[in-house]
Amino acid sequence: MHPGLVLGIFVPELSFTGKHKIDQKYCNDVNQNNLDGIPEFGDAFCPVHGVKLKYLLQLLTSPLYFCSKACKLHKLPEIQNMTKGTTFHAYIPIRFEPGNTSVMISQLLFGEEFTLIERSSNWLSISLDFDGTEGWVCKDFVELREVENGKKTGISGPVCLASLPSTTVLDLTLGQQRIIPAGAVWNSERDNSVFWYGHSFELLGGEGIINPGKSNNLREIGKRLVSLPHIPGGRSGFGFDGPGLAQLLCRIMGKNIPRYCQQQAELGTTINFMTEVKEGDLAFFDNEESEIIHVGIILDDGNILHSDTCVSIDLLDHHGIYSNELEKYTHKLRVIKRI
Repeated sequence: MHPGLVLGIFVPELSFTGKHKIDQKYCNDVNQNNLDGIPEFGDAFCPVHGVKLKYLLQLLTSPLYFCSKACKLHKLPEIQNMTKGTTFHAYIPIRFEPGNTSVMISQLLFGEEFTLIERSSNWLSISLDFDGTEGWVCKDFVELREVENGKKTGISGPVCLASLPSTTVLDLTLGQQRIIPAGAVWNSERDNSVFWYGHSFELLGGEGIINPGKSNNLREIGKRLVSLPHIPGGRSGFGFDGPGLAQLLCRIMGKNIPRYCQQQAELGTTINFMTEVKEGDLAFFDNEESEIIHVGIILDDGNILHSDTCVSIDLLDHHGIYSNELEKYTHKLRVIKRI
């Protein structure tokens, strides 16, 4: 921004609001002699202790002239760029520390975007834009771009989400087919094609790509995910952990929640009686140390959809989860929350 546009903000001594506090001695310094050689422009005239406004504007807007006694021009901050990124793979692990042996704490899915925090050799420390998860990803499997700090990079309005365990898309730029899992982001609101990070993608059939919202059928979507494996750190159609599954289903219903069940349990309103539960409520379960260790989402018939050894639908009562397969209670109910 040009210094002349911040008159009265960065140059408080020359503010024309309220009482003028420019010393007459300084005004005498800003005389015609100091302005010689500056061509006049416009007809604006506003006397401030005998100083024409147009001359002050000319003085401030000229890169070659300034009055050292009348004001101090502050250097404007430089615009900083930030590095954003995504992946074209179905998913890549987000690890606790840089290195392939470090535990996977979450996943970056196709079409999701992150902000780069720092670099370490072949690894990038990132913050996932969707839920703020921070961890490390291998730079070989991501695409990066520089954007102006504070500038929005996504499309306006809600994105679409993949709801089937897997959906096939075509990378037109490379001429390759790619598999995207449930939870992947399709950065187009209506079209079967999208241009993303320099690549053009096209859906091979639009089934399974849905707009988030409470009108979606939670039970039908959940049934498609039944029997997918339980994977610690998983949040995709290739496998889920408990909070990863709850997060996806809430997102499909138009509600964004944090990544981990301890964070999720802090949200919403407590439901005190089983007779008051509704579809979409979250049920949380604890261990003997009263630590929240598991979460599931309640369906319309009062059963619960969750990921334990695999994604399954089980019975839920005031004691907890009763496994149909194991014929016993597997999780002790702690609290039910309505988000």
